[in-house]
Amino acid sequence: MTLIKWAHRPTLTLFDEIDRMLNSINANYPSNFNYNSWSPQFEVLDIDSAYMLRGDFPGVSKKDVNIEISDGILTVSGERKNIDKNYSDSCNHSGVSYGKFSRSFNLPDDIKEDQINAKMKDGVLSLEIPRMAPIKPDIKKISIK
Repeated sequence: MTLIKWAHRPTLTLFDEIDRMLNSINANYPSNFNYNSWSPQFEVLDIDSAYMLRGDFPGVSKKDVNIEISDGILTVSGERKNIDKNYSDSCNHSGVSYGKFSRSFNLPDDIKEDQINAKMKDGVLSLEIPRMAPIKPDIKKISIK
């Protein structure tokens, strides 16, 4: 006869079960809860003469993207539309989210708002936000008499 060591397992409470269920939810699929939430991913680069802002917009036309500046805040908004509405009833699972989006970025004081350039190619939005030249203080030497 083989002896097996017995380990006592405490009885799970309702709170333990709820905690286990919540921990098992995969955070990579927020669309499981809200099918209309989508937010594009952005990267901000700080180069010498400008700031570069790039965002991934797969399946979004540039006519569906709006870019605005107000009170030092740059806002990129728009909508990714589901173009295959005929197949939405027969879809068993989708990892793609659709809907309206809006992302805002606080702009630093050293930018030239009137010279911002925006381009969109192959689903990537690129914004070049030029910087003003740094103001160098005017230093005057005073001789001692």
